[in-house]
Amino acid sequence: MKRIYQIIIILFFLTSSNCSNGQSKQECLDMLNDNLLLLDNFLHADKYEPSDLRDLRANFSDLQDLTQNDSKIEESYFFPKGYPPITKYVYPNTLIEVRFDRFNISNILGDGYNFTLDFVDNIPDAIFKVKKIYFLDGTIEGGEDISVDKIISPQFGHQTLVLKGTKPIKSFDYSMETNLSKEIIYEISTAGQTIQTSAGQIEIVHYGNGYVRVKVPESMRHVIKIEAENAQGHKLSKVMSGNGAAYKSEYLRPYIAAIKNAITQLENDKITCAEAYNKFSYEQIIADLQRKENSLFLTEYFVSDFKKASIVFWDKTQLDRKHYLRNSVDQSDGVPETFYERCACAVAQDKKTELFGIIGLDGNWIIAPSFLKLTPNWGNKNLFRGQPSDEEKSYEYRYDKEKKSLTKM
Repeated sequence: MKRIYQIIIILFFLTSSNCSNGQSKQECLDMLNDNLLLLDNFLHADKYEPSDLRDLRANFSDLQDLTQNDSKIEESYFFPKGYPPITKYVYPNTLIEVRFDRFNISNILGDGYNFTLDFVDNIPDAIFKVKKIYFLDGTIEGGEDISVDKIISPQFGHQTLVLKGTKPIKSFDYSMETNLSKEIIYEISTAGQTIQTSAGQIEIVHYGNGYVRVKVPESMRHVIKIEAENAQGHKLSKVMSGNGAAYKSEYLRPYIAAIKNAITQLENDKITCAEAYNKFSYEQIIADLQRKENSLFLTEYFVSDFKKASIVFWDKTQLDRKHYLRNSVDQSDGVPETFYERCACAVAQDKKTELFGIIGLDGNWIIAPSFLKLTPNWGNKNLFRGQPSDEEKSYEYRYDKEKKSLTKM
């Protein structure tokens, strides 16, 4: 009886040792085989073929190509107008904040420069100078290079110019200087083609059947994009994009051989489940590969097959200096300016109390600052919405231009 008990203890020890991580031997073998398949997929990722995209492309059948004006892609629909050029007055009017939707400046860059993602990186380096200010009362303040400060909102990406003024402004002329990375276009000729750039090598993995797949250094992820054209020379819309890690075969092959060996050893009980798991778990493999990763696959799927495709590369070693002259109204749909002109007034915030009121064309208070919030209702003549400092909710108010008073609706 004692001998039987000893055998049971030994068997229990062996079983618990082999599965000390909570997995059975079969589960551990399944894990190793799954990871073997994963590594094999990584090894042959350059031979990737997408699943059938016919259904997905059918949904884009009405968007075969983007509207094109000569050779320039029309991309402005991504960046609608409508932000008022003057968004905040602080009384006394030594601080007048003028906010631009940062992407709307793509309209400025449209003069001889195709808008690209690189624009986002370069705009913080732009230099703004105000040349002339047009006030709502009809007067004009001129001068060479009136200084302005520039604030970049990290969350929304707005450009805010802080002007020194004395009364409500209708618009202003300004100049903008900026250095943009040089945009270089490489035409793709065939799969297997390599393109040498100042930032690294681009390898064309696949070309045709409605998609392009390239292999690039990880550092180039955000400095290239892939474009395609149909037989008429129109830019094709993109159905889907993809990216994935590209691991070198010299990293993958030793792992594959080691896992195959571990499977044999585990089947013959020469290693424990815990040992196999500690060396070849998914988490261990991925963590190790990511430390060695230095490239990735980028793929663009288009609405149909294409006649020509190209790589657009932003070369940060070459700079294009651009200088523009504009008026702030270029950034607006005109609604705010019309509202201000109709009521001959503007909402302002008192610098000391931080309460809101209304100032006239001369910059003095018409409605004393007594609102926690006060905003004009652009779509309705002389209507405002405000929350009095002694109330917990907001109300609509009508402004009487002649009596210079606000009446709760």
